[in-house]
Amino acid sequence: MTELKDVTLREGAQMPGLDIGDEQGRAVIEALASLGLGRVELSFPRATPRESWYRAAERHGLETAALARSIPADVEAALAVEPDEIEIIITTSELQLEHALGKSRQAAETMMRDAVELAVDGGVRAGVTLMDAVRADGDVLDSYAETAVEAGASHVTVADTTGAGDPSSVAETVRGVVETVGSEAGVTIHPHDDMDVGAANAKAGVEAGADSVDATVGGLGERAGNAPLEAVAVLLAEHGEPFDIDHAKLTPVCRRVHELLDVPLDPTTPVIGEAVHRHESGLHTAAMLSDPAAYEGFDPTRYGADRHLLFGRGTGSGAVRTLLTDAGIEPTEDRVTRALTVIHETATDRGEPLSEQEARDIVRERVE
Repeated sequence: MTELKDVTLREGAQMPGLDIGDEQGRAVIEALASLGLGRVELSFPRATPRESWYRAAERHGLETAALARSIPADVEAALAVEPDEIEIIITTSELQLEHALGKSRQAAETMMRDAVELAVDGGVRAGVTLMDAVRADGDVLDSYAETAVEAGASHVTVADTTGAGDPSSVAETVRGVVETVGSEAGVTIHPHDDMDVGAANAKAGVEAGADSVDATVGGLGERAGNAPLEAVAVLLAEHGEPFDIDHAKLTPVCRRVHELLDVPLDPTTPVIGEAVHRHESGLHTAAMLSDPAAYEGFDPTRYGADRHLLFGRGTGSGAVRTLLTDAGIEPTEDRVTRALTVIHETATDRGEPLSEQEARDIVRERVE
């Protein structure tokens, strides 16, 4: 089964203007633990240790990961907070090697190897994140991956750091790393969402052989954020690759995390937005009264959300006929017209559509 590592707190801390307090972080950890997650990446200890978060995660039975650059001081700072795992990052593309790291590929690879060995010698698991991997040459990634495994890395993460990849290029990149490491290490896909395909890229990575996905609640993270945890979870579950989490808690937990972090949740956010399971269109509502799957890509109740069929200006005769029939009233043309008139007028007077139950009550009580 594909594993899921939540990186909300670590990536969220990189969002401009988002200052996460210690108490907030512990509350987020508790919420994530209730979802049944197994692993969380919590901080970059060299900058902000957040030791209390690691202890809180442990109390909730979560495995913890800390981030470190391929620098001895970073690894030592990570070891100091006593995580279960240190995720060691190193850039791989020529563009970032020149302009971000200022090192040759060989020098970067040596830095990575030394950092992995230092972490392993410190008594924790070490993973390696190959940054900007989708824009790196395949033979370069092969070399990095081989060196990482030889140094003792338990997994290699393919990071689409700039969100430049699409499902095809991500799959090709992941497949190459999977073939290189074989059974010696796991492979994780870490997508960013700059082109709004983070969830699709996560799925492509899994299909190409990745056995783990990094994601954040609501896609929180710098720039356009990361692959949204909730979208990735639903996408994989609906296509036969579910995470080992409590899917029935997915929506309420993700909404709770937004609330705890005081990050507004757009009502149209896929899966967890308040508006995404509301239907008022006459054609849609009429069909969904018969079978909700007619206009739903997935059953929201499976993921802890409720669907709402609304009745108002958009309601048509087909939906009203179904309501009348369900109430045991013959849907004559006159009754359909009267029911539509009452529903439209009531919704107009209120300034908002009626709920399904309100519409059913009106049909039953005011249409003979």
